[in-house]
Amino acid sequence: MSRPAPDRMPDVPRDVLSDKSQTPRMFNSIAHRYDFLNHALSFNVDRRWRRLLVDAADVRAGGRVLDVATGTADVALEFARRSPAQHIAGLDPSSGMLEVGRTKLAGARVDLIEGDALALPFPDGSFDVVTIAFGLRNLPDYARGTAEMARVLRPGGRLLVLEFLPPSGAARLVFRSYIATVLPVVGRAISGSPEAYR
Repeated sequence: MSRPAPDRMPDVPRDVLSDKSQTPRMFNSIAHRYDFLNHALSFNVDRRWRRLLVDAADVRAGGRVLDVATGTADVALEFARRSPAQHIAGLDPSSGMLEVGRTKLAGARVDLIEGDALALPFPDGSFDVVTIAFGLRNLPDYARGTAEMARVLRPGGRLLVLEFLPPSGAARLVFRSYIATVLPVVGRAISGSPEAYR
């Protein structure tokens, strides 16, 4: 019996992946294709959304920023390009995603840290801005995750969440059809993981 290639996760049963403790393992399996898939499946709109997130954060000179569920560090790098932040940290539980992110840093003032969003390894009040982009849905406990993000914010700091919200009206049907049919098929074909884009 042949072994799976080292950069590919073998098929994982659906009930295992419904347990969000398996999320880092799933993201490790698609890390090498993650950026391409994000851009392709969103028709590159995800890039604009990240720029808007960074602009909305309105980081002041000398500010400290934490991007939770940073993945391959796209948001953290956007902060490095578009803000005067003094310190930018990106945290993610997936070592594979962070490894891809480190290849993109090219001297950017970003620290990437492997860690758990439900137990952030920072003291209270450490950051002026905390963000999470397309990652809230992957947390095993939303309330605990947002409480942790609030804990590490300084008084008066800003927590920004970038996440999908289905449109209303006729556009909702198109959105649901795309999410239910096109995205899983294309995601599976390109990533090699049948569950990642389910």
